[in-house]
Amino acid sequence: MVERLRLEQVETPEFLDAVHALLSDSVRRNALQYLTTQRRPVTVRRLATELAAVKYGVPSTEVLTEHRREVVLHLRHAHLPALHDAGVIDWDRERDRIALTPLLDQLSVTIPGSGGLPELTLSSRPELG
Repeated sequence: MVERLRLEQVETPEFLDAVHALLSDSVRRNALQYLTTQRRPVTVRRLATELAAVKYGVPSTEVLTEHRREVVLHLRHAHLPALHDAGVIDWDRERDRIALTPLLDQLSVTIPGSGGLPELTLSSRPELG
């Protein structure tokens, strides 16, 4: 289980461990990357379509229904609960919509090359154009 991230703990080992656990899975990394490009909440189905496109190497318009359903299942039962519990997304289960929380608006994660450790900084996320 991923610990809830709190900005006041950003320089602690526990915070870094929680970020590592959260970003250890490529589906969660890809989900967060997609969500950072969206101004408004997206449906689980839309997110699943985008993630299936990445997984299967096809345009999102060519994602097969069974591939999207597989991703939706994994999102709802594993990845969305982890992201929600960590406090980085709001997940409205009734409307089936997801949005980033303000936490990621303030957190910047830089992963240097050559196996270096991630660097976490507090900064404002640039506005979408």
